Amino acid sequence: MFDQIGRPEMQRARGSARVVIDRRGLRDLHQSGSAKAMLPRMHGGDPEVVFLNTAGGVTGGDRFGYSLSVGAGVRATATTQTAERAYAASHGTARIDIAMAVGNGARLDWLPQETILFQDCALERRTRIDLAGDACVLMVETVVLGRIAMGEVLSRAAFFDRREIWRDGAPALIEPLFVNDATLRRTSAAGLGDARALSTLALVGPGSEDATEPLRALAGN
Repeated sequence: MFDQIGRPEMQRARGSARVVIDRRGLRDLHQSGSAKAMLPRMHGGDPEVVFLNTAGGVTGGDRFGYSLSVGAGVRATATTQTAERAYAASHGTARIDIAMAVGNGARLDWLPQETILFQDCALERRTRIDLAGDACVLMVETVVLGRIAMGEVLSRAAFFDRREIWRDGAPALIEPLFVNDATLRRTSAAGLGDARALSTLALVGPGSEDATEPLRALAGN
């Protein structure tokens, strides 16, 4: 097929993966397209869920969805098999939706590997984590601006990343990040300057404020 200006319509990747676990173990697993979920540790310790994209990355027009539900009283870790790569997009925007629910008294450690932005990429990603009662989540995410090992300096990109953590229907953390050509050129504190990567670390749960001082000590502040 061809679009209105005569270019061939490129094949796009699609995929969704859903995992539900509780105290009895795996309760539901669904996967389709290029999105998969591996369960390397479901017995003899805290369960672990590994999401992966068999397409090897995303480009304009791709659509992926990942979902995880952790039942009450369960502690689980979720991650990704490898870094997510946002490749150059000839047209269109890639979309990734991540939805996680953590039951009362449960804890989720969401520790995905880094997202690498390639020159001319276009990606929109939305992550929502819903906590019930006294549930806890640790979220650590890293975005790498360009392929550092290849000496790539990112100057053109469109990346919108929105992270939300809610507790019993009320917002606990709303963090939108927008990287475009303008922010990549800014050298002020409001821009990215010479930064080659940025990370977000969030711990939301009862007693999480007690972790502030140890973190400041590690950072030398």
